[in-house]
Amino acid sequence: MPTMRSSQHHYSLMRGGLVHRLLQATGALHGRARVSLWVAGILLVVSFGPMLVLAARAGTLWPQPPRMALLGDYATLARVLLALPLLVIAAPRSDALLRNAFRQLTHSSLVPARRQKRMDALLAKVRRWRDGWLPEALCVLIAWAPLLFGGDSVSLLPGVADWRLEHGVLTAAGHWYEWVAVPLFRLVALLWLWRFVLWTCVLWRLPRSGLVLHAEHPDGAGGLAFLGLAQERFAVLALAGGLLLAGACINHVHYLGDSLYDLRHLLAGYVIAATLVLVAPLLLLMPTMMRTKRHALYHFDALGNRAADLFDQRWPSAQSPDAGSESLLDHGDASAFADFSGVYKGLAAMSVLPMTRWNLLWIALHAILPLLPLVLLAMSVDELARKLIGILV
Repeated sequence: MPTMRSSQHHYSLMRGGLVHRLLQATGALHGRARVSLWVAGILLVVSFGPMLVLAARAGTLWPQPPRMALLGDYATLARVLLALPLLVIAAPRSDALLRNAFRQLTHSSLVPARRQKRMDALLAKVRRWRDGWLPEALCVLIAWAPLLFGGDSVSLLPGVADWRLEHGVLTAAGHWYEWVAVPLFRLVALLWLWRFVLWTCVLWRLPRSGLVLHAEHPDGAGGLAFLGLAQERFAVLALAGGLLLAGACINHVHYLGDSLYDLRHLLAGYVIAATLVLVAPLLLLMPTMMRTKRHALYHFDALGNRAADLFDQRWPSAQSPDAGSESLLDHGDASAFADFSGVYKGLAAMSVLPMTRWNLLWIALHAILPLLPLVLLAMSVDELARKLIGILV
């Protein structure tokens, strides 16, 4: 068991750093299954529980139009009740799949034995960055820095009184929101972004670690298609961001009277931008994959010329009068040439990015999914049902 745990930490992006060591020191990571659920529950109680009680005591818990109450502030509810626990709960599963990607890099033929030291050095450097206290200390500082350097608090929406402020002054619930709930969410999001940066650094340094790609690999990506699956693990960031955007848009529609049509550019821009940002690190491998494909095409073109020449020489001999009963089918030439043609077609179709359209679609769907409830604001459920029935029937 210690060996397995050591191996997990060896390839893990999440199990290290200042916050992880603090959780270990408190005993939160020892002898407890589903640690992420416990941590998510604790953060949820700490961030939302006191705020709920304080808002109830101030009479700003339940909706009181035109004032925005806590339970009517959809942006806050999306941030604290949905996005915050989501990022915590998704971490172990994402980490497990990223660990598999690291093992694939070290245990496959992508790096020959004579260059394995380069890969080991790269992974050791990433572990040092992961375990360093400074990056996560900066995350903590950035999470609470706006409180130290920010100006006066303003209402969540212009012209709409909300539960956080009373005569321009923060209420007790507003103080808890500003000093605890928002910084906690900011910290968890920054820890995720730091892991995203670490993964990007791995992809950036990967071509320099002695990587050897096989253009004829059946995965159509030179043997790197598993990196597209690993990149999908960061789609949870698009999902969390979509929840924040959906909550803010519901507030705008409900309290300011904006329409979904007015917000269309913002929504479309978010989906496109979030998807592009999350797949952008894979572009770092594009030059290496293009070079591999180009060299392989040159090499296989030369082999193809030789194969075609031999095939042409065999064909006339099979048609000559003195060929006897022997035919082209009696030789393995036709079958071998067909096999070579299949390999060449696969090579020519090799992608220059280690991802498929399904990887791209998976990430885009995570950005789109939280925005779907906004459709119910644009039309009633009955109207939506009638339109769907009209389309389907």
